[in-house]
Amino acid sequence: MNFELSIQNSIDWIDSNRDRIDTLAENCHWPNPYFSCAWLLAWWKRAEGLKTPVLLIVENEKGQLLGFWPFVERKGILKSKGLWPYIFDEANYFHPIAKRDAIPYLIDGLQGLLKKYTFLWVPLMRKKFWEEFVETKVRGEKLLNITRTPRQTFLIDHTPQEFEEFWSQKMGAKSRKSFRYDQRALADQGEVEFECWETFEDVRAMMPATCVVEVESRKAKEGAGLYTVRGKRAFFFELLPELAKTGKVRLTILRFNEEAIAWQLDLLGDNYVAVHHLSFDEKWKKYSPGRQLLRHNLEMAWNEGRTIDFLPLGFDYKEKLASVKEEVRELHWFKRSIRGWIACRLIRWNMKVRKKMKERKKHIPNPDNPVSKALRGETI
Repeated sequence: MNFELSIQNSIDWIDSNRDRIDTLAENCHWPNPYFSCAWLLAWWKRAEGLKTPVLLIVENEKGQLLGFWPFVERKGILKSKGLWPYIFDEANYFHPIAKRDAIPYLIDGLQGLLKKYTFLWVPLMRKKFWEEFVETKVRGEKLLNITRTPRQTFLIDHTPQEFEEFWSQKMGAKSRKSFRYDQRALADQGEVEFECWETFEDVRAMMPATCVVEVESRKAKEGAGLYTVRGKRAFFFELLPELAKTGKVRLTILRFNEEAIAWQLDLLGDNYVAVHHLSFDEKWKKYSPGRQLLRHNLEMAWNEGRTIDFLPLGFDYKEKLASVKEEVRELHWFKRSIRGWIACRLIRWNMKVRKKMKERKKHIPNPDNPVSKALRGETI
């Protein structure tokens, strides 16, 4: 069967091909929940300074969409231009949605764009996608490149065993005992209720409750909350109900005496769920509300036969629960030119500086540490 690669530079193409993109997203070889139409269109509305989308598209002779990889044009040094992936400030995966046979055409098309652009950046690609399609191409070309393994991703593959058996194997006797104690302690104080919302009307109605939890969460206080960055709350208030229209989102809330104390945002696919966000009210920390809600949702996804993807954000509990741990890959690819060489050197230098800053930050003592207080002459 003949395949044809084309490049589109209009956001209108996404809007007019909603059904085709979402159908491909449901049937692609490697799921990527961030490249559905709702995500792409909602993100474009809030993207500042981005004027030109660069959409790689593969179709067969019947006009069926078999591959889709969205990028945006970004300004670089010395009046150069480069490509960054769509949703670069929010998504956790950036590999394309595509049938397996169409992927080589997308890779060739991406390389071909380096005749026009000075650089391109693709962060957080699944390991098998990198090894089977990208690595050989990058190593075989005489183009400057920077490759890294910035993170790991953790997944739970569904098996025929009962969820309780899986939970027991992963958590261990002491952890299960502590967890049951937290469950009983919270239940003894009042009414505990788990809510699950997936329809457009329900998700839209429950969005204010998520704000109540976010404001009081540790993530928000550390600047890592879902709504912390300016404009993000309006973005998600628009996005999540739209995702619900096509059954691609699940919003769950843990309530105590009708008060929302924890919430979780899951992105849904065909036999797949990605845990995008989980937070809880710090006032209830001693009862482990986040862990209680997570366990409830993991069991629900398990009983539905879904693969559970914790996404490339490393936390100890993810590694403990995961049955699959794999690296994700990052690629900077550069045009063979003076500008490409300069861009490559600058990015390497920036990586080294940021690494040193992180290492230095690790050695800064916590101001609440007893030793720090003693040195300041404060009462411990």
